[in-house]
Amino acid sequence: MSTQSKPKEIISTLLRHPLLRSIWIVCLTVATLLPTYSTAFIMPQFVDQLTSNIESDARRTARNIASLLPLTTEPLGRQHITSSFHADLHQAMLDFEIADIRIFSANGEVIFSTRSKDMGKMNTLGYFRNRVAKGEVYSKIRSKEGRSSEGDFLTRDVAEVYVPLMSGNVFRGAFEIYYDVTDRHKAMKQLLFRSSFMLYFIAFLVLILSGSALYKASSAIVQRDRAERLLQEANQCLEARVSEQTHEILVTQRISIEALASLAEFYDPETGEHLARIQEYTALLVSYLEESSAYSFYIRERPGYVADLELASLLHDVGKTAISKDILLKAAKLDPLEFEQIKQHTVVAGEVLLKANSVFVETFKKDSYLALARDIAVHHHERWDGKGYPLGLEGEAIPLSARIIALVDVYDALRTRRPYKNAWSHEDTVKEIARQKGRQFDPHLVDAFLAIEKEFNLVSSRHTVDEPQYFAECAISSAPGVAAL
Repeated sequence: MSTQSKPKEIISTLLRHPLLRSIWIVCLTVATLLPTYSTAFIMPQFVDQLTSNIESDARRTARNIASLLPLTTEPLGRQHITSSFHADLHQAMLDFEIADIRIFSANGEVIFSTRSKDMGKMNTLGYFRNRVAKGEVYSKIRSKEGRSSEGDFLTRDVAEVYVPLMSGNVFRGAFEIYYDVTDRHKAMKQLLFRSSFMLYFIAFLVLILSGSALYKASSAIVQRDRAERLLQEANQCLEARVSEQTHEILVTQRISIEALASLAEFYDPETGEHLARIQEYTALLVSYLEESSAYSFYIRERPGYVADLELASLLHDVGKTAISKDILLKAAKLDPLEFEQIKQHTVVAGEVLLKANSVFVETFKKDSYLALARDIAVHHHERWDGKGYPLGLEGEAIPLSARIIALVDVYDALRTRRPYKNAWSHEDTVKEIARQKGRQFDPHLVDAFLAIEKEFNLVSSRHTVDEPQYFAECAISSAPGVAAL
């Protein structure tokens, strides 16, 4: 790293590093808030306090001045301003350090003023009518060279305070008292300046010290960041290689599973299409069940269930490798002994897949998709009414995975040509599956199938070409070939 680029890299590191960036933001915030607090809170509070003090003085002054007037409840008028009142008022102004004073009648007319030019003027401004005349003290601090509430040019800092004179709830008039606050205002400004200067200095000091410390800390981790980047690049390269090898393993695994499944269906020239359809039917049905069915919660609380079920469905008939070719391809009705041999393909598959999954459990302490495949292979010929094989399980005692594959396998078996039958139409297949609701198939699965049966037909049409319809006058249960295979 060159000398010229080093500061830029260090600053970039400071802004990139979460902890350093957070510390800098905190320091910058504190340094900004200190003067902001002074401007937005301290200064207004000083002004409010000064105004409050002046208002308190004005109320006391007004009470004293009011005591000099005749005790009456009638509105103030010029008749109340006697010569003795003038003398008493002059002394009160000296005692209370009042710069100027005006007295208003109830209708806003100036009936007395230390400035003769104001006599007889009317105060028709909103604050007088809406606030003072309603018994509220109104005050403003005006700066030198500004304008008073009535628009007069000011040559000094003044506080003008309107104090209403009330008799019960009746407004009699008001006093407008001007205080010369030049000295107090100046002292307040000096105090605020010193306070603000101190806060700005502290803020500046915080920024300098924190910036210096953070710059040094950032500089110290530049080399570490370089090493981390190199390590990250190496890790990314390694991860890419691992990902590629993992993908190869998964592809090899899938090919091996499909090859094993194809071996089980060796005698069927359309084995590949059959397996592809079974997977698509399974994905359609399980996806619908996951979104809207009695089994939604069961499926959602098992991450990877849909993908594992799709993969496991390929092995549903792996046990057929143990069955004689003559029996599997027999076009006529199977005799009882042959049918018993057919049933054994579920038991054989169960034993093989159980052993395979046991190896996985011993290594990783959990089941693989092979446990799901075993449930499917063993129980996909069980019936909801308990009349299936190999164990004669009934209802929900049959694993859900096996119930799902049972339905999609029968749909595919009916829709395709087999040695013992021609292909059925989609409409007849749907009717037959609906007829077997609560008998051969789980009622919830049949309802789900009927909701998406058109999508099943699209999959079937895409992968196969229907042959001439041959609808036998018999149910699935009386067609051993369909029920068994």
